[in-house]
Amino acid sequence: MDSGEARKEASPQFAVLRTVSGKELNVALVLELRASRESGIYGILIPPDVKGYVIVESDGLHSVQRVAKGVKHVRGRVAGSVTYEEVERLVRVRSPLEELGPGDLVEVIAGPFKGLKATVRTVNLSKNEVEVEILEAAFPLRVFLPGDSIKPVSRR
Repeated sequence: MDSGEARKEASPQFAVLRTVSGKELNVALVLELRASRESGIYGILIPPDVKGYVIVESDGLHSVQRVAKGVKHVRGRVAGSVTYEEVERLVRVRSPLEELGPGDLVEVIAGPFKGLKATVRTVNLSKNEVEVEILEAAFPLRVFLPGDSIKPVSRR
């Protein structure tokens, strides 16, 4: 088997670069320019919830070292590589409703009840809907609200 066949069979690796916090986009853009001139880099990812890191998909860690060498704001490479499942977990979009449960305290941030505090009664993920009981009402007031119109305040 020649080296060309070995490269085709090899799965891509994910390398993690440490960067200056807040400069991830600048680093990714510079890496993109350098990667367009060289082969071996397949993708560049900035994890949304993790500051100070950029993930680079490549055919090998040597390609990442070559492209990242001398880039301003790159502080180094994290030892080893990351698996596809770990990268997928980092970039998966989570609904804020997944973290809510009955009894949690929320604040209504949209609609006619904006600014009021409420307690979660039920959560319906399939409809993206939450049943809440408004705490600041004179009588027990239960309302169904869309999931994007509430903000968690505390958990019970």
